[in-house]
Amino acid sequence: MKLILELFIVFIASTLLFYIFVKNGMKRNHTNRRINEFLPLSSNIEETKSTEKKRSIFNQFITVISKAFYGVKVVRKSEKKLLEAGSKLKPEEFFVLRIMLAIGTGFFSFIIGWNILFIILSIIVGFVLPSYILERKSKKRLNLISYQLIETLGMMANSMRSGFSFMQAIQLAGKEMPDPLGPEFERVVREVGLGVSFEKAFNDLVDRLPNKELDVVVQAILAQRTSGGNIAELMETMEETIRGRIRILEELKTLTAQGKMSSWIITLLPVGLGFYLYFFSPDYFRPMLDHPLGLFMIFAAIVSCLIGWTVIQKIIKIEV
Repeated sequence: MKLILELFIVFIASTLLFYIFVKNGMKRNHTNRRINEFLPLSSNIEETKSTEKKRSIFNQFITVISKAFYGVKVVRKSEKKLLEAGSKLKPEEFFVLRIMLAIGTGFFSFIIGWNILFIILSIIVGFVLPSYILERKSKKRLNLISYQLIETLGMMANSMRSGFSFMQAIQLAGKEMPDPLGPEFERVVREVGLGVSFEKAFNDLVDRLPNKELDVVVQAILAQRTSGGNIAELMETMEETIRGRIRILEELKTLTAQGKMSSWIITLLPVGLGFYLYFFSPDYFRPMLDHPLGLFMIFAAIVSCLIGWTVIQKIIKIEV
């Protein structure tokens, strides 16, 4: 009991130190970002170099370990998702974070005295959770493009009617629009300025941001530049089309909100009940963990919940 208490104290202390490091790093990054908005370019370069030299110990530790996983095929699969989510992490660094979180959750479960089955589940959850968070962040970022396109197309159409060229309109949108569309448009302008063909720069943009509306806009612009015509009028037409599409999507979200909530409640209800019985009535729940039939029933329940959740998600997902 004394050993477990000591291990728990060590874990709490290490967690607090990690939180302090991360919090200080976030404050420093926020301050540097605010300063960079008002300093000249040369000062930005010097500031960037000094920040790289003063990287936190945790970041250095992650970087050193991640070198062992560089080039691994399984690790590289997350590169596209990291790019879509706008994360600055490398694929190998993200993989190391997943491993560390899995070890941390498993160690914590072992300290508090959970059953071996729950320890294994906590390790799996710790390993899968970062990928789920990354997927959600990527999806949220890509969905934001549809809303930004409405304002961007209107801005570009108005600027072209006032005498701007097409590339100047793109450059203006890149400066005015926030992430993700603004920085990506600025990247397109830089690539074209360095000699990359217009078609390749925009096709690479769609590869980095696989959004349906953006794909339609890019293909329409490429076709219009080839065949000729009033591109400002084309942008206004696409703006109205995307606005109508988003209105329909919002209506569908409202109609399917009850089904989405039902899927989560139905899935999490048996999980919550199982944890409640495990902590508040352990003698009643212990046969489920000690007897082979009980373990099989838990496994069957988990599989059934996952199948039910997947089926409900397929039903309420409507393509537009």
